[in-house]
Order: sequence, then structure tokens, then C-alpha cells
Amino acid sequence: MLPPLSPEAELRLKQLLYRCMEELEATKAALYLAGSDGNFELCISYGFGRRDSLVPEIRSGHPLWDWVRRHRTTPAYVNSAVEFPELQATLEGAGTARLMTIPLAVGDRLTGLIDARDKARKQPFSAGDVPVGRQIATAVEMAMKELGLYGVPTQPAPAVATSSVTASATEATFGLYSAWVIEQVTGFVRTLATLPEISAAVLTISDGKAVRSLALRGVPLEESHKDAVSTHQRQCLEAGGVRLANGHQWTWEEIESGSPHRGYEEIRTALLYSGTGLGIAISLLTPSGSEAGEPALQLVNQHFRLAHQMRAYRRAARNLARTLLEPGETAYPHLRQHSQAVSELTQRLAVMLRLSEEDEETVTIAAYLHDVGMRELDYAKLYRLEKPGEADLRTFQRHPVVGARLVEGAEFPGDLTRAIRHHHERWDGTGYPHRLVGRAIPLAARLIHLAEVYDTLTSSSSYKRPVAREAALDILRGEAGKQFDPELVPLMDEATRG
Repeated sequence: MLPPLSPEAELRLKQLLYRCMEELEATKAALYLAGSDGNFELCISYGFGRRDSLVPEIRSGHPLWDWVRRHRTTPAYVNSAVEFPELQATLEGAGTARLMTIPLAVGDRLTGLIDARDKARKQPFSAGDVPVGRQIATAVEMAMKELGLYGVPTQPAPAVATSSVTASATEATFGLYSAWVIEQVTGFVRTLATLPEISAAVLTISDGKAVRSLALRGVPLEESHKDAVSTHQRQCLEAGGVRLANGHQWTWEEIESGSPHRGYEEIRTALLYSGTGLGIAISLLTPSGSEAGEPALQLVNQHFRLAHQMRAYRRAARNLARTLLEPGETAYPHLRQHSQAVSELTQRLAVMLRLSEEDEETVTIAAYLHDVGMRELDYAKLYRLEKPGEADLRTFQRHPVVGARLVEGAEFPGDLTRAIRHHHERWDGTGYPHRLVGRAIPLAARLIHLAEVYDTLTSSSSYKRPVAREAALDILRGEAGKQFDPELVPLMDEATRG
């Protein structure tokens, strides 16, 4: 049997498991840990509904047991039961089609696994998710060691500061690899490659098995230039502790940068990141005698640090949001599941509207917390009332104001307070609490209201009998210009497709 976890241990592991939602975009995930009898026992999970079949224990002979033992050293995924028919019943039992397992080990012992299901927007798992899975596994394994779950507790390593541009950007400095961070840095490098005296910029990522380089240049790189850059970056990565496997594959992608410079006489290389088998290096190619290389490398290094800090702040904000929703021992699985679904759909709408990254993040968190006021009221009673009495209705209608008060003191970036306070306002002015009309209702609140009603109409865990997607969309269309912003309703067809 698995010994009971302390509240602190459970909270820490739950926060780490939520990284599957943030970084893998998995809509469901479960953490299993090895018990005294060697079986894997369910520890914590998110996203699975009451009707989903989630086994409490994975024993020898179970398809997941065989799958994980087969892939015990690396994350592995299937995007169709056809790829591994033995998993069909496991997938269908939870209403899922795609699965990634992430093995966990302390020393040489397989101590658990993460079962992540169905990426958002029905995206398939891919090879690019494997290194992200490894990073999540490393964080969970470190937590298990520090909590003493399998052996003597260890103390976390002290942070190591770095100041040199070419120094290793260690885990203690930057945290863990994030695809979002790489995307931000790549965008910055694209801009950098167009600056005067920068002939080309090459951003390279290695996971220890394969190396991928993106070259932004004015004219195509000759093989001799690629060989020279590869030599620079290999030395830089290996000096930073990134081991490149023998026979590793090095792939190149070249993109036209628009740079007018054609001189590739000098190469300057810096290591942006090294840790847990991953390395990120940047090389700048300049004409002979150029003084632009070193300042440009400093800019890349600073931008990389800022991107990591932003990622850390976003993760902290989302963790704080989850803590606000379920602050103590009492769990509200239906509220959490509803909040997550509304948040995902609202974010999809924000992307379709091309909101700024800051506004998209605000809308996403506000949607997750839109019903946080319910936990201060009689949630267990109010949630299931199909026909509430007058007193219950008055209590229910207080939750937007109560929720707004709860987040006011948290000092979230963006205007979360107004988005939560007004998410039950109606376009025609008959909503609550302030009967705002039309565009006087904050855009974030209008998006949340639309997404919430759709989830209430279609969710199997709703207090109402669920309806099919098309029926729900017809209901929303019928309320365009009355309950909902008429310009937003047409977006729902695409937002809820696939």
C-alpha cells in the first residue's frame, strides 16, 4: 500500500502534475506511485470526470503496466488505439483517444508514472512533447526525493548564479525547459538577424539524442559554414555538460532573414541553457571586424532570462488560481472540471480574436476563476439545484461579486476583478450584478459568459441534461444580441470544432 501523503506533499505533487496541462496541454492527467507491493497506485489526478474509468491501481498484466515497462526509460505516446490495441479499453473507458505515459524513477527503481491524456484542440502527441515530458518527470522525481517518498529526503541544490554571456544557464537559474520560452526567444532572434552587421543567427536545441538548428540568414549557408557553426556549438554544449550521443542526428532549417550582409567571417557562440540532458546554444555570424556580435549575444541572453521569468510568473499565477479555487482540504471536482473547460474554451476564443499575450493570459486565468466565489457560498447545495428558490437564487447571484472580492487582494496582472464580477451580465442589460449593457461589459466577461453557457449545456457533469454540440450552438445563436455579444457567437462554431 502507498502511505498517505501529507497535505504539503499532495499540494506540491498536484502543482507539478498541472504542468502536464500547461506544457503538454493534456486535458487529463493522473499520477501513479509505486506501493509497497510493487503495484502503481493512483495518487492524484485532474480532468477525469465521474463517468470516466480511471483505475485506482495498475497491476501486473494491466495494459498500462505492460506499456510503461516497455517504455520505462522515456516518455511514450499513442494517438490511436490502432497503434497499440491493448490500450483501446483503457482509452475508451475515460473517453480519450490519445495518451502519453511519463515514467518516474528514483535511482534505478521505477517508482511511478504520469498518465496524460488528450491534448487540447484534439492535437496529437508528438516527438516534440517527449523532452517536455522528461522535464516534468525530472521535477516530480526531485520532489519525491526531497519529500523522502522513496528513500532519505534530500535537500534541494542551492541556486547557482551566472553572469557571463557564454556561461551555462543552469536549471537553478532558469528553471525547466519550456517550448513557450523557446518560441519567445526564436521570435527575438528573428528580429536580431535583421540588424545591421548580423549576417546570420543560428539557434540550436539538443536533447542529447538529436540536435536541431534554425538558421536565419541573408543568403544560404554553405556546408563549410554549417560545419564551422556545428563545431562551435558542439564544443559549447559539451563544455556546458550537455552530452551528445554518438551518431546523433543534426538537422538544419534555414529561413530567409532579409539581412543584406553576406559576410560569414566571424562566429560568436553562447550557451543559453544546459540541464537535464537539454542544451540551447546561439551563434551569430558577422562580417570580419564587426563589433555587433558580443552586444547582440548579451541581448539574446537577457531576453532568454526575461522569457523564463515571464514563464515562471505565469505558472505561479495559475498555481495561485488553483489554490484560490480549492484552498483547503475540501475538493470540488465538478467546479474544477467546469472551470478548466471554460478556461480552455475562453482561451481558444481569445486566440481567435488575436488578443495580446497579456490579455490572453488574463482572460484564461479569469475564466478559470470565474466561479471562485461559489466556494464561499453553499456550493455543494447550489451546484445541483435545477430550480432554485428565491433565497437560493439570491445567494447564487452573489458569487460573481464574492469572487471579485477574493481576487482583488491577489494582485493578479490584468483586470481579473472586472472579468469575474461581470461574467453574468447580459448583452441586453438584464444580467447581474450591475445590469451592464453591450460593450460596457468587459470583453473578458463576455467571452467567459459565452464559454460557460456552452459548457453548462454540453457537459455530462452539468446540473442539466447535456445536449449535443450542434444543439448547443443553435441555442447560443438564438440568444445572440440578447444574452450574448452577437459578434462573438459566430466564433463558437470554430472554437468548439475538434
